[in-house]
Amino acid sequence: MTSARLHWSLFAVAVTVSTVVVAAAFNPVPHTGGDNAGYISLAHGLLTTGSYTDVFDPEGLPHTKYPPVFPGILAVLIGFGARSWVALKLTAVVSTITAVGLTYLLAARSLGAVAGLAVALVFALSSAVVYYSHWILSDPVFMALTLAGLLALRRADEDGARGVWLVVGVAAAGMAFFTRSAGLPLVLALLGWLAFRRRWGALGTASALVGLPMLLWWLRGRAPGVAQYGAEFWMVDPYQPALGSVGVLGLIPRLAANAGAYVLNHGPAGVFGADGPFLAPLGIVLGLAALAGWGLLVRERLGPVEIFLPLYTGLILLWPEVWSGDRFALPLYPLVFLYGAVALREARGRLPEFAGNAVAAIVFLSLFLPAATNWVDGVRTASTCASISEERGSWACYGPQVGYFVSAAAWTARGLPDGSAVLSRKPRHFYLLSGHPSRAFPFNEDPVAHLALADSLGARYVLLDRWDGLAGRYVGAAVRGNPGAFCYVGGFGPAEEGGSQLLGILPLEARRAQGPGDGGGIQLAPCPSGYSLSTAVNAGYTPSGRIPLLETLDS
Repeated sequence: MTSARLHWSLFAVAVTVSTVVVAAAFNPVPHTGGDNAGYISLAHGLLTTGSYTDVFDPEGLPHTKYPPVFPGILAVLIGFGARSWVALKLTAVVSTITAVGLTYLLAARSLGAVAGLAVALVFALSSAVVYYSHWILSDPVFMALTLAGLLALRRADEDGARGVWLVVGVAAAGMAFFTRSAGLPLVLALLGWLAFRRRWGALGTASALVGLPMLLWWLRGRAPGVAQYGAEFWMVDPYQPALGSVGVLGLIPRLAANAGAYVLNHGPAGVFGADGPFLAPLGIVLGLAALAGWGLLVRERLGPVEIFLPLYTGLILLWPEVWSGDRFALPLYPLVFLYGAVALREARGRLPEFAGNAVAAIVFLSLFLPAATNWVDGVRTASTCASISEERGSWACYGPQVGYFVSAAAWTARGLPDGSAVLSRKPRHFYLLSGHPSRAFPFNEDPVAHLALADSLGARYVLLDRWDGLAGRYVGAAVRGNPGAFCYVGGFGPAEEGGSQLLGILPLEARRAQGPGDGGGIQLAPCPSGYSLSTAVNAGYTPSGRIPLLETLDS
């Protein structure tokens, strides 16, 4: 078999294996994370309003947090008739399989076809890669675009930083940035590499083509009245604003804590699974091997891939600790395996051929087999959830507490007057299920904070759910602190099982001066007429696999 035929045959093997792996572990249920619903709501807004705004929010401000490429892809799919969670998940499926193919092509250029296949197979079976292949998140698309950009720039580097590969690399870098702002290191790697190669004309052109749209996006985020994404970067914990912010010096302990978390936990867990044995030592070995291989290639040639690795690593190490996780390390896994294989190749060269081959096989199996075992567990989980959702509804796999939230949100689609706004724990999910705009209630136990937010938004409702306990803590405390400001719309599910309660927020003039409850339970009065359009509040609801908000596009 010729080398070219072997090369493309092994590429086909990598893509085929990835397809089987992703398909077998595919989980059809919705994800409970708000980002999934947020991307769909942004896509819906693009189609229905022609604007890139937070349509799920009562204020409907311009959206500045997530760049628009991924919502734009979803909008195209929705425009062609996609209405279900599964249909929109195909973006992640295709992107993950593509990323595995690109990993093979990138690794094969440095290691050869057979070693490149080994790198691609370990990557394809890695826990984080498989897990994120079936959620509606931008990460798989971002991962594929990043690898496409790195491969194209690697080819362009071999061609003297010119030609069609440079054009592809610039385009992929720009698309990656406008998929996730974490694409900035790829853009900086592109520009730094062109400067290092003294390709001044290409540097100027690339800076204009990518830099101008980036500047416009940055200016959009600086407009008065819109959320400042950068402000969250400086918070100790973006989910607990009361903890305050850090300064420049505060980034040093954050960097150290994140480095330890990624090397000892998040990184190896993304390969072997969170319950894998010996995560910490495996993480140390992987990290040291990748660092050694990176150093070896840097000595040979400082290319865009070698520049990208430390830039992207530094970025995710500087993020707030609560954001750290295998999700943000996805673009690093192919490079960690690639550079680790480079270090292994160097070590093999110092051994007799038989011993070197044996060591390489042992290393491959020590990575591949635990990842494969974790994948088998994922297949079982996905199969179980698929059976449960087919029988009892798409959210049933998460238990009754989530189901009661879903029932309450779905009922409000017809049970509340048009134009209603609701404070809730999961505002973006609430919007997809109901069509009513929603904002997260304050993570504050003071009733004044809740009532002030409701009044500023014109929100007349708040959902006291048991999704994760936060509503019980914050909304429950607010109601106990000033029960005279609230009324009762209805309940969803038995209270003893953690059911949800939809409460009305009375207008200022109707709020009674009433002190905190005595701790023995609070009995709220029914809301006045006009708060609801239906009396069948506790009606059962079994959601299908279709997304209610998208189904309205067909009516």
